[in-house]
Amino acid sequence: MKVLIDTHAVLWWLVDDKRLSKTARRILEDSVHARLISYASLWEIAIKMSLQKLTVRNLSFVEVLGQLRSYEFQFLPIRLGDLERLDSLPWHHRDPFDRLLIAQSMEERVPLMTSDGWVEDYQLPTVW
Repeated sequence: MKVLIDTHAVLWWLVDDKRLSKTARRILEDSVHARLISYASLWEIAIKMSLQKLTVRNLSFVEVLGQLRSYEFQFLPIRLGDLERLDSLPWHHRDPFDRLLIAQSMEERVPLMTSDGWVEDYQLPTVW
């Protein structure tokens, strides 16, 4: 399965948070799946860590990247097509990072791994 992972899902997986569903955990732990992490999520994590609004097991941002690389996650760049799609999205949700993930999920034609119910407003396949 190929899936784009929402920021909260990857963070919950990194810290072994109990809110992560069994299905999500199984996919995240198995490298047979193409597990995509958007540059948008990495940007969001970097910002929050630098503002000291987020800690991930006392790791630096560079160490978080190393962890994700060691588990063979694929990093998804932001492309012009993603931004064009973003421009046409209805405003069901206001968070810029989440909106970009929606656009990327649509452009890549892959489900979004998220526990956020508002995603249903975009008629987007999800995994949780």
